Amino acid sequence: MNGFRKRLTISFFILASISFLIFGRSQNTLIEQIRAYVFDLFIPIITLVDIPRDATSNLSDRVRNIAMVFSDNRFLREENIELKRKLIESTELEIDNFRLKSLLNIKNGTLNTVTASRIVSDSNSPFFRSMLINSGTQANVKKGHAVVNEEGVIGRIINVAVNSSRVLLLNDINSRIPVKFVKNGINVILAGNNSRFLGINFMPEDVKAVNGDLILTSGMGGVFPPDLPVGVVVNVLATGEIKIEPAVNFDRLNYVSVIDYEIANFSELSEGQMENNKPSRLERSKQ
Repeated sequence: MNGFRKRLTISFFILASISFLIFGRSQNTLIEQIRAYVFDLFIPIITLVDIPRDATSNLSDRVRNIAMVFSDNRFLREENIELKRKLIESTELEIDNFRLKSLLNIKNGTLNTVTASRIVSDSNSPFFRSMLINSGTQANVKKGHAVVNEEGVIGRIINVAVNSSRVLLLNDINSRIPVKFVKNGINVILAGNNSRFLGINFMPEDVKAVNGDLILTSGMGGVFPPDLPVGVVVNVLATGEIKIEPAVNFDRLNYVSVIDYEIANFSELSEGQMENNKPSRLERSKQ
């Protein structure tokens, strides 16, 4: 029975196709009316066939639009995060700059803050203590410039590229800077030793250091401004060795300020200042 229906259906469509071919070539008015009537019958069928295709096309467009919305939304979220990060960085720099200005009370010299920089890497090893900052000659950074933050002295610039510079840290074994004891104004040379503590070179025999003694920059040498915090004495060994804990926590550095300090004409300094500073200058020349 099913086979008979199938053959009947095929036969019907074959006859219908032949009829359409014949009618299609005929110019008879009756035939034209019949052909128009048949076309009217097939229009709803064609429309029904087009509905799934149109729906699929619309669905594809909507999926594409949704994907674009998600992509734009992700881009806006990332942009928002980046703007928040820059705002935080800017705020931190403003706070550090405010603290730095309150810290720097320069006398007998001129201080120029060259730039505020971010630390991009460090090279702390048993033999070398340094870090890389993201400012160079393009930001007017020069070899010998001092590097500080709101806590105190960090180090000095030793190499400069166009957009980066290397900073030799205070605790590097090659670091030597002139400093003074706050309690008596005695000038000495502070030395790094590649450890977390700093030391003193050429301590006068008649001067005794005790725990809690504060160490500041002396301002001699024209690199570091005077009276910047350097560290505090935390241990005096029986051998006379002095251990000084740095004022700056080198493990928590993110941003630094590069400064250019120009010492005043020595003729403007008092004779007493010159005499007081002579030992440290001689000691520095021996380095």
